[in-house]
Amino acid sequence: MLIVVSVVGLLTLFSLPKFAKLAERNRLSAARDELATAIATARAAAVQKGRTATLFLSGNKMWVTVVTNDAGTTSTVVPVKSFGTLYNVSVAAQEPSGLTSVTFDMRGFASPRLSAKGKFLITGASKKDSLCITTAGQLMPKSCSL
Repeated sequence: MLIVVSVVGLLTLFSLPKFAKLAERNRLSAARDELATAIATARAAAVQKGRTATLFLSGNKMWVTVVTNDAGTTSTVVPVKSFGTLYNVSVAAQEPSGLTSVTFDMRGFASPRLSAKGKFLITGASKKDSLCITTAGQLMPKSCSL
């Protein structure tokens, strides 16, 4: 019985670091998917409403609003979400530097057009991931190069 308990203890000891890395990779992936969904939602809301929609990224928080009438009244489409609280990661725009929002016009394109490809860096404790959008505001599949 003592041998079985010792073997189980050793197996657990060796597998814990792998589980921690797996959990971090899953958090990074979930945060990336959340950001990609918010970008797609902003584009879809702009096209559906025929008005501008804006994705805001500030202080490791993200939200999406859409203009609802000619007076400029906005409605929140995606409520404020904190990447630090939800996924224990930080998200920041890496390119172009200082990018804190992306506005989409009624055709679903970034307005004004981004000066460079937008790159959002998602950083965990020991791993990083990224999400890129074209200068027109479209999501880039899988990687940040065309």
